[in-house]
Amino acid sequence: MGEELEQTWGTRLQRTRADITAALVNAFAQPAVRRGMVGSALIAVGSITPAFLPENSPWWEILGGVQQFWLAKVLGTLAALAGVALIMQAWMQLRPRRGAPMIGFRAVLVLWSFPMLLAPPVFSHDAYAYAAEGEMIHQGINPYEMPVAMMPGRWADQVVETWRFTRAPYGPLALQLNHLVVNLFGHSPYWSASVGMRLLAITGVVAVAVTVPSLARRLRVDPRLALWFGIVNPLTITHLIGGAHNDAIMIGFVALALFVASRGRFLAGCALVAAGAAVKIPAILAIVPVALLALPVLTPAASAWRRFWQGVWRVFLGTVLASIMFVFIDLGCGLGWGWIEALNVPGMVFTMAPSTMIGDALRQAMYLLGYVEGAQGVTRVVRMIGIAIGALVIVALYIRYTPRRPMHFLPVAFLALALGSPALHPWYFSWVLVFLAFVHPSVFVTRVTAWASILLLAYSSINFAIRNESFALAGAGLLAFAWVLWGQDRRQFRREASEEMAEGTADVA
Repeated sequence: MGEELEQTWGTRLQRTRADITAALVNAFAQPAVRRGMVGSALIAVGSITPAFLPENSPWWEILGGVQQFWLAKVLGTLAALAGVALIMQAWMQLRPRRGAPMIGFRAVLVLWSFPMLLAPPVFSHDAYAYAAEGEMIHQGINPYEMPVAMMPGRWADQVVETWRFTRAPYGPLALQLNHLVVNLFGHSPYWSASVGMRLLAITGVVAVAVTVPSLARRLRVDPRLALWFGIVNPLTITHLIGGAHNDAIMIGFVALALFVASRGRFLAGCALVAAGAAVKIPAILAIVPVALLALPVLTPAASAWRRFWQGVWRVFLGTVLASIMFVFIDLGCGLGWGWIEALNVPGMVFTMAPSTMIGDALRQAMYLLGYVEGAQGVTRVVRMIGIAIGALVIVALYIRYTPRRPMHFLPVAFLALALGSPALHPWYFSWVLVFLAFVHPSVFVTRVTAWASILLLAYSSINFAIRNESFALAGAGLLAFAWVLWGQDRRQFRREASEEMAEGTADVA
């Protein structure tokens, strides 16, 4: 019996290994995949430039400080911008459509992620703060009570000054996961931040890659489109994996919660939503589809009003259970509730958040007009208005999409939350992209999403070039990205958009 079981597992392992190898070989055979892999490698090379590299990074010693010279910065910036253009173009060419080659997007994820594995964090300093906060817990310092600067030395030195004197704004589970990574990587500041936090982020993306296709098939959504939107999107590759952001862990928990909920496991779904919220609070929005997937409203003959209240009851029950589980997670982490007071920390810096940009523009205008006293609090007021509008939009989305289409609610609610927040970074849109396929997007929506993804990555790339003082390359990069967007849009979308419009006209006729 034991020998038969061993042979069975051995056969399965060999078959799995053969399938993985075949998928990787098949994906690598596609020119667009190889082009994207080269782009990923060039971005990794560009990340060694000073733009987001701490002063105590080992790369300064390895390269003899050559990065600080003008030519090295220009070449590194050029490599990163060229890499971004290549991966943008490759992603657009791989879009699932009629006549497109069948490619395993999970294999593409592996190939495009591999070049970044050992690179410094890409387009962000956040991973260094994660590692420092994990080390603080090891030393018995609560990151909710003390800033990283209270732990002087190489850990604090690699954290950007903006976050060196602030408390941790992340959930308690995120901090304990950071603590675990630091322990596993031998308390090395660089390796904990660059490789350790990246492997943690990859774990979240892998959870998405494993669960989303099955969930898509169950809900009659094209799984290839879901993977194309979510895991091989350039924002996912460069920010979630390259930047090693903990948003990947939050999204992974949400994907797992939806997966188990679609199989009727209500309590497990609530627990996973609580775990996601203990990483980053936005995950709590997932309780709506989790509750309605696990406990669907099966009374089609009832009135719409009755169905609505049945859905409200299910979501309320799920929220209560997830909240209780969140409390247990928080108590188990042993760090207290300091994250509540630190929720305003991300808004301390100027970001691309609409309310922040509008508020800052009004503040500057009021200063110019002489309203100095009134200008001081205008940004805060506009941010509060933005939060209120975002909350109202989420309520309206709930009323519109539940209980019949709960998966339509989640990505659009994530978008409303991100746009209404006082702090907004390009990788926040990955919350939306991973689940966007579940709204059954039209060609137009897919097209706009592709534009938005490229524009957001262009924003990050131009910011990177400016931080490297390569202003001419920033302008050239902007033109190159516009050329890629225009060329790929013409090839990929315009014909399909015309066909979709013609079909719609025929249906009306």
